Amino acid sequence: MGRSDSITSAREQVLHHFRWIDGHADTWAMLADAESLSAVVRGLTELARPERPDVIVGIESRGFLLGPAVAVALGIGFVPVRKDGAAFPGDIIRQETAPDYRGNQRILSTRSDLIRPGHRVVLIDDWIETGSQSLAAAQLVAACGGDLAAIVVVVDEAYETARGLLPPIRSVVRARDLQ
Repeated sequence: MGRSDSITSAREQVLHHFRWIDGHADTWAMLADAESLSAVVRGLTELARPERPDVIVGIESRGFLLGPAVAVALGIGFVPVRKDGAAFPGDIIRQETAPDYRGNQRILSTRSDLIRPGHRVVLIDDWIETGSQSLAAAQLVAACGGDLAAIVVVVDEAYETARGLLPPIRSVVRARDLQ
């Protein structure tokens, strides 16, 4: 099965705008250009659509930018996952992450009433590597009674150990494609 035109366009934009700056991945430049942002959102939407999600979940910060745009394109709602005790009214559930690629652990939280039992959920983010935040988000979704159906990211660099513990990961590009 070939990739759709939307995904191909998103891939071209990511590869065109992506840069390494002082050893750090710059995924912000692709969001600053209107054509690129639009293509990336369309590509992520096409990757999420087959899962028939009831709601999109996004982890602070880039998941907060990309997730709502994908949710709007799909005609569904968005549920935020906050980091490290950020203000969040209502009944909150929390989950600590395993260490990320820098060795940092985070506390992720969401509102327990925003994901309903039986909801099919797709997590949207810009990058996956260790999968520590995705695993914690999956635990939050499960605690609410939802099912994390897939993870949809701009860049997939997931470790094999994480890949084995997570639902399918769909991406616009793989990290090895970036220069």
